[in-house]
Amino acid sequence: MSKQRIYLDNAATTPLDPQVIEAMTAVMQEVHGNPSSIHAEGRQARTTIEQARRTIAKHLNASIGEIFFTSGGTEANNMALKCAVRDLGVRRIISSPTEHHCVLHSLDSIGKQEDQVEIVHVKLNEKGQVDMDHLRSLLADQAQKTMVSLMHSNNEVGTMIDLSEIGALCQEHGAYFHSDTVQTMGYYPIDLAATAISFLSGAAHKFYGPKGVGFIYINGDNI
Repeated sequence: MSKQRIYLDNAATTPLDPQVIEAMTAVMQEVHGNPSSIHAEGRQARTTIEQARRTIAKHLNASIGEIFFTSGGTEANNMALKCAVRDLGVRRIISSPTEHHCVLHSLDSIGKQEDQVEIVHVKLNEKGQVDMDHLRSLLADQAQKTMVSLMHSNNEVGTMIDLSEIGALCQEHGAYFHSDTVQTMGYYPIDLAATAISFLSGAAHKFYGPKGVGFIYINGDNI
């Protein structure tokens, strides 16, 4: 008698939902134009992409012009951190030692390549939760343009931050706020119109979509 395997690792990645497979198959069979082309096939492809963008924006209560597709959460996180340094003049990034490795690796890279950028880690308690008093004290120093990068829910221990609380704190001190929400996207409601978040990352494979597909939200007020 063969044993039936039960998959219990949805926190790492999820299988494709049958409805997703159906939708993807239909698009791959019927929509083959270059979305940059102006002929009918190109316009059909462009419409399909924009419909997807509109769906994400609607669920997050964001503008469609604030949603940009990426190859996944890693690219989205890299883009937020490195482009903030390159394009927005960020010279100090406050993060934590328990962020996803794609964020930690990006911070290591920034620290090595950008001599003028300071990487600071906020203190955590025994449960992995952010020490808010320490974060406030770090943000009180406004000598340099600052970004705070903290994940919504830790992918290893599950601790969460309050997006609204930290967003408001960053806004109060004139700091950008980036949150890796890959682990919570699709599971927790996020209202970007009511939350002060500068950058937010998502990846489809965490909520029954395909691997290699993600997005970054860039608050229009940043640019």
